[in-house]
Amino acid sequence: MSGQSLAAKMLEGAREWAKRLPNALSNDMAVDVSRRRVRLSHARVETVVRQLLTRLKHFELREWSAREDVYDVRFSVRGWRLRVETTPERVELAAGRYRLWLRTPGVVALEESQTASSLVMGVLRAGAGRAAMRALAERMLPPGIRWDGQVLQVEGPLPEEGVLPARLFDTAALAMTAEHQAEGLWLSAEAWPGLMDLLQVVFGTELPRTPPGV
Repeated sequence: MSGQSLAAKMLEGAREWAKRLPNALSNDMAVDVSRRRVRLSHARVETVVRQLLTRLKHFELREWSAREDVYDVRFSVRGWRLRVETTPERVELAAGRYRLWLRTPGVVALEESQTASSLVMGVLRAGAGRAAMRALAERMLPPGIRWDGQVLQVEGPLPEEGVLPARLFDTAALAMTAEHQAEGLWLSAEAWPGLMDLLQVVFGTELPRTPPGV
């Protein structure tokens, strides 16, 4: 089969898959067939991220607010309370684990907490800015979380159960790039059938498990 014919078959399969989605999901997902990408609503992104982060030790996701260009997130790490404006840049699922790359183009701030000394808070508020925050992050962030001043990297084991169970990626791998827009988060992957198959799981639908185009 020629490359063009295979591509046409894959795109047609994607169209058929999208048609089978329940009407209730119409606000949660959109399929851009020509560019081979899908869009998740910000509410769906929050649901998935919260489920992934529940197993991180010494970490508590406190608040999540979606804006047009970033997510405004408040969380606690080892008693420290932080606020970060961030958005996913890349996602990798492989060998039963996940890795998230989250850009931090906006606010990265330490908030009041019982363990934050008045001296440290004074230094940060005086304008030490990201350099001080980065140095502090190296000391207080638990294993699985790193921040280089620009990108927050989070990794850990996928949960045994939930929207992304580890068994789905014991032997399979999926890498996606993300683009944050006002209406949701666009995800693009090299393996288009793999991305569509993943969405069947994320949305919990009773759709055929055969990837489009196969």
